Amino acid sequence: MGFWTFWAVAVVCGCVMEVYRIYAKSKSRTSDKDVERLEARLAHLENAESLEDRIRTLEAIITDPKYQLAKEISSLKNDSQAPPTSTT
Repeated sequence: MGFWTFWAVAVVCGCVMEVYRIYAKSKSRTSDKDVERLEARLAHLENAESLEDRIRTLEAIITDPKYQLAKEISSLKNDSQAPPTSTT
């Protein structure tokens, strides 16, 4: 390999390395759009957590024996207030 060929290869390699460095640096930056998108997703997830808490509370109320008893009593009251059906 000649002297000028060596220098040509060295210059090309240097340029390729510089282009790659710029590309890698630009890939690592986050844009304002990305930040806004991530903030919106975080807000949505926080809202979902509050919904989960509400569902847990409702599940606790419904599985509570007192709630079940009150529901059965209410059902019996509604049945006793309904007019009797004649079976002839």
